[in-house]
Amino acid sequence: MNQNIKIGFLAPYSSIYPDMVPSLVSGFYSAVPEKYHQLFQIFPEYVGQGGDKATTEAVNKLLNFNRVDIVSGFVSYKVLPSVIPSIENRQKLGLFFDVGEYIPYTHHISDSVFNNSFQMWQSQFSLGYWAHQKYGEKGAVIMPIYDGGYHLQSAFRQGAIMAGASNMDMYILKYQPGASQLKGQIEGLFDEIKKTHPTYIHSLFCGSEALEFYYEYCKSGLNNKIPLVVSAHMSSDDILNQVSGLDLNLYSASMWNYHSKDKANMEFKHKVNQFAGQKPDLFTLLGYETGLVFERLIPEFQKKNWPEIKKRLKTETIEGPRGKRSFFLNSEYATPLIDIEKIGFANNQVTKIVIDQGRALEYSNEAYEKIHKENVSGWQNPYLCI
Repeated sequence: MNQNIKIGFLAPYSSIYPDMVPSLVSGFYSAVPEKYHQLFQIFPEYVGQGGDKATTEAVNKLLNFNRVDIVSGFVSYKVLPSVIPSIENRQKLGLFFDVGEYIPYTHHISDSVFNNSFQMWQSQFSLGYWAHQKYGEKGAVIMPIYDGGYHLQSAFRQGAIMAGASNMDMYILKYQPGASQLKGQIEGLFDEIKKTHPTYIHSLFCGSEALEFYYEYCKSGLNNKIPLVVSAHMSSDDILNQVSGLDLNLYSASMWNYHSKDKANMEFKHKVNQFAGQKPDLFTLLGYETGLVFERLIPEFQKKNWPEIKKRLKTETIEGPRGKRSFFLNSEYATPLIDIEKIGFANNQVTKIVIDQGRALEYSNEAYEKIHKENVSGWQNPYLCI
C-alpha cells in the first residue's frame, strides 16, 4: 500500500470568512477522484492572524513533529521569505494560497515553493484602468488603514496611471481603536466629496465595514450621483446580499463568475455539490484548482517522486472555472480573465451585467516594482484574516 502524502495546512483566523479553510479543503477533495482521497492526509495548524512568528513556528512544527511532505495553507507574501529556508532545508515542497492582497515578488524566491492566488490585486489594477478610461480625471479613493496597508489601492492607482491619470484624491480614515472605523469620520469626508465632486469614487473596505460604507453612502445622498467603483470583495454575493434593499448602482471587476454556464464552471459546481453539498466560494475555487493539478500528478505522488513533482508544477497549467491557471511565479505565470460588471439593485434583488473586459497586468511589468516601492506597511496577516 502506498504511504499517504501528509499535507500540513496553515490555518489563520478570519471573522469575515470563518469557513475559509474547510471551504478550500472541500474544493481540493472535490477535484481529486474519490478513490485517491486517502492518498492525501491534511494536518491543519492554527496560526492566529498569520503573523511571521506564529507562521514560522507552525511550519517548523509541521516539518519536525508532524513530518509532513507538503506545507500548505494561507501565507502572506510578507511572511513567505521567513518560511522558505525551513522548507528548503528539509527538501520539502510548499504550496500556498492567498486572496491576492499583495503583488508577487518579481525575483525568483524558491524552486520548492508554489502559489495559487485569487489575484485580487489584478482586479484592482483592472478597475483603476477602466475607471480612468471611462470617467477621466480625477477620481477619489476611500479606505481605512487596514485595507490601505496592502497593495490593493496601489494596484488601482497604477491601473489608472497606465490609462493616463495624473491625479487622484486618496482618503485614508484614521484608525479608531475598538470602534467603528467609519462613524464620526465618513460623514465629514462625504461632505468634502460633495464639494470636490470627483469623477468617480473607489471604495475599499472589507467585512462589516463594507456594509457600513454602503449604508453611510446612501445616507449621504451621494448614491447614484457619482459613479461608485468597488473592490471584488465589496461586490461579492456574501456582501451584496446583505444590502440588497439599498438604492445603489455599482461597478466592479470579477475574475470568477459563479453563474457562468462555462463547462469548467458547471463541472466545478457539480463536483463540489456532490462531495460537500455546499455552494462554492473563492476559497473552494482555490482548493479545486489545486486538486486539478494534483490529480494529474497522482502517479508521481504515489511514488513520492518529489523532483519530478516540483519539475511538473513549474510548467503545468490547468483550465478551471476562471480559465488558465499556473502555480509557479515566472514569466509564464497565467494572467486572469477579468470582467467589468455593472451591478444594480431593485426589489431586494442584485443583478450583475458584464459591460466590458478588464485589462490584466502582465507578470514583471515595471508597474510591479512601483507598487512594491509605494506600499511599505508590512501588514503580515493574509487579507480578510481579521
